[in-house]
Amino acid sequence: MMRTPNTQSLFAFVWYFILTQKISCIVLFIVSLAWALDVTFWPYILRVFIEILTQYQDKRELAWAFLKYPVFLGIILWIVIEIGFRTQGFILAKVLPKMEADIRVAMFDHIQRHSPKYFNEHFSGSLANKINDMTSQVSIIIEQITTVFIPSIAGAVLASILFAEVNILFSLALVTWIIVHFLICFIFSKRCDDYELIHGEVRSTLLGKIVDSFSNNFAVNVFYRFSYERKMIERFQKIEMEKNIKAKQYSAYMRVFLGLLGFLVAGVGINGLMLLFWLNNKISTGEIAQIFNMTFNVMMMIWYTSISIPTLYQSIGLSKQAFILLKHPQDIIDAPKATDLKIASGEIEFKNVNFYYDDFPLFQNLSVKIKGGEKIGLVGYSGAGKTSFINLILRFYPVTSGQIYIDGQDISKITLESLRKQVALIPQEPSLFHRSIKENILYGDVEAKDSEIIEAAKLAHCHEFIQDSSEGYNTLLGERGTKLSGGERQRIAIARAILAKARILILDEATSALDSITENYIQESLSLLMENTTTLVIAHRLSTLASMDRILVFKEGEIIEQGSHEELLELGGYYKDMWETQAFGFTEESS
Repeated sequence: MMRTPNTQSLFAFVWYFILTQKISCIVLFIVSLAWALDVTFWPYILRVFIEILTQYQDKRELAWAFLKYPVFLGIILWIVIEIGFRTQGFILAKVLPKMEADIRVAMFDHIQRHSPKYFNEHFSGSLANKINDMTSQVSIIIEQITTVFIPSIAGAVLASILFAEVNILFSLALVTWIIVHFLICFIFSKRCDDYELIHGEVRSTLLGKIVDSFSNNFAVNVFYRFSYERKMIERFQKIEMEKNIKAKQYSAYMRVFLGLLGFLVAGVGINGLMLLFWLNNKISTGEIAQIFNMTFNVMMMIWYTSISIPTLYQSIGLSKQAFILLKHPQDIIDAPKATDLKIASGEIEFKNVNFYYDDFPLFQNLSVKIKGGEKIGLVGYSGAGKTSFINLILRFYPVTSGQIYIDGQDISKITLESLRKQVALIPQEPSLFHRSIKENILYGDVEAKDSEIIEAAKLAHCHEFIQDSSEGYNTLLGERGTKLSGGERQRIAIARAILAKARILILDEATSALDSITENYIQESLSLLMENTTTLVIAHRLSTLASMDRILVFKEGEIIEQGSHEELLELGGYYKDMWETQAFGFTEESS
């Protein structure tokens, strides 16, 4: 299992993945020097050639004895450079895809472990886009550094050494130009980085809005709001375009300064000094050729580097913007030395539980005990606290204070995995994947056999329509299960819960999307599922709770009444009022 990456900084995060391929990266660093050798040693060999040819101008038959050495050196240099470039290409082809894959999985794993509250507050499309930004931009950064920046620095150092061998003034002029060149880059870099970070953030927001619109295309069609959606996207697109233009314009200003500097120092200064020295017989014709070619090569290399700097800034900015996701702390994590939940009877106890939802106090000193195997109904108008009650049992949210126990074990001190394996939830709006029917049911127990999947489907009364599907259990459901009706999606979710064989079962309006005939069949299956199982049922249709052992009546975060259906009716309180105000078996949504 891969260790957790270092998330203290973007550099530490990327460095972690570099170390996982350190041998390949070391070799990549070495072979990246091929370009530096190419731009510096060829002019030196040219100088040697010219000096030999000049020396033996009148005795050409003797020249070969001396020319064969630079020729041989040139052949060796050509082979070394070619091997370096090709090796670099193969290593990048191996290192970058693996690094992208590792980073993508690490980010996915970190984000996926957030609570439902986190995903309610963030666009899924924006999160996916930031994962894609991190993987693609880190690859660009690594490629730019190894193919451009390392060779440029090495080339500048080698050129300075070879220039000093001719005359120290040439070396000083070159070093001065390079230092000022990168100083200008450094001055502009922070602002470029800031602009690209801002642009990356608004770009992710824009893409999140686009995905949100696509995800709700049904509503767009129903209300025919195509023009409205276009105008909304255009508003965010305008902001993105403005930030993009500003970032790119600032990079263009930087290149103006760099171009002017290169012309004055490298173009006029070094070449002018070279001609002056030659006219005063202080350097040879061969050295003229070496300095001219090497200056031109290094200028092109450094200029290409400066052109690549905005791309590097952009990649760093987008990576930083994506890296922010890794700085978001996971709100629900296992406590140190957390133990696995061991279920005996499935007893649930709330003890002095306080819970704030978005700074709103919902539960205050809530205490209630549910016996193992007891069938509990949860009723109350919307916002009374029913869903929050079951969310706390599942640890979708942390309690503000107090404890929740399952069979005497504080759920804040047990592992989330063991808790979720023992609690099966059938929600009102089931979450289905764009995967096959079999894979969706299998989510209840990923190690279940085909025969167990089919048995669960039969108990949930979905085996019949599955068999009639185009590819049976291998039929793809579409995004969020859109190829199925609401009732069919609900039955798939029930089959999934049946397969889980959990000791605690939670039904949140689980049969609300079913027709009355199918619901009667499902109720029979659920009755079997509830045997020896602690069950909590949320229902607005109070008649479905008549057979519950006990009903908890919620109002504004408090349990104001509890008892069996008959006991609560005899009490003549809040529950009885709800029962009497029902229309066709459903509670009114407002008191």
